[in-house]
Amino acid sequence: MNTPSVSVVIGTYNCVRFLPGLWACLDAQTFRDFEIVVVDDASDDGDTLSALEAMGDRIRLIRRTTNSRTCELPRYQGVKAARAPLCAFLDADDRWHPAFLERTVAHLKAHPQEALVHTYVRIIDGEDREHHIRHEGIIPEGDAVARALAQHCFITISAVVTRRDIWLDALREEDIVDFGMDQDFFLSIAKHYPIGFIAEPLGLYRRSSASVSVKNWKRIPRNVNTLERIRKRRLYEGAVRQREMKAILSEAYIENAIYWRGRGKPARALWAVRQGLRVKPLSLPLWRGGIKSLGRAAWPG
Repeated sequence: MNTPSVSVVIGTYNCVRFLPGLWACLDAQTFRDFEIVVVDDASDDGDTLSALEAMGDRIRLIRRTTNSRTCELPRYQGVKAARAPLCAFLDADDRWHPAFLERTVAHLKAHPQEALVHTYVRIIDGEDREHHIRHEGIIPEGDAVARALAQHCFITISAVVTRRDIWLDALREEDIVDFGMDQDFFLSIAKHYPIGFIAEPLGLYRRSSASVSVKNWKRIPRNVNTLERIRKRRLYEGAVRQREMKAILSEAYIENAIYWRGRGKPARALWAVRQGLRVKPLSLPLWRGGIKSLGRAAWPG
């Protein structure tokens, strides 16, 4: 069997309604030298697995028997099973422009020093309506990438093509225990390798009320769960100093407190304040935020 140039790695879980659009997206790619590796994360809706099995040898299907409660573990296992030196990630509900693989693969061939390349994506909703370009105009490049990734994940996983071995070396499989660990991978890689970027919206990233990424309010608007993990595991080392990481985390809690207080959720704002004070007990903005949130809780409206 010939080795493909790219392995397209897809994680699935109870997503049968998105599969026809997913296959159409892949069929439309102008670059054709790829295999499709699907890791199903123990779908139990009765339809997703049947639809995947119906694809026969057009895909390589890996079936997990228990749900990982992550996106990253099935993705990592798909990379381990991949036969190609390059892996492209595509969540089942996201989509690519027909030239996505052609453009990204050509970029990595022209820039062999880069560990991965990503592109802009345009937001789509649950009804496939297109909206704005995600992170337009604010994606850093060059030496600023690692430092910026210690603050916020501006790389969209469904717009990434990576070198397989570098991805597998970034984290150990046993360390993938939580949702939102894309940032851990990107930060770990960016500390050691250049990251490529194509400033064109070559992907479509779905955001809807059903998205996993918006179900946990503690991750909105800043994913403080991920930032806490990065701090505790000291993944920030080599990108920012410990004092800077504490400041980043404190600012993220302040941002979340302001966000939830403005939306009439003072209890959520207070949670963010309390967590932030554990990081920086003497932060005046956090103390002020706590007082405002207490006032809003005592006298709502």
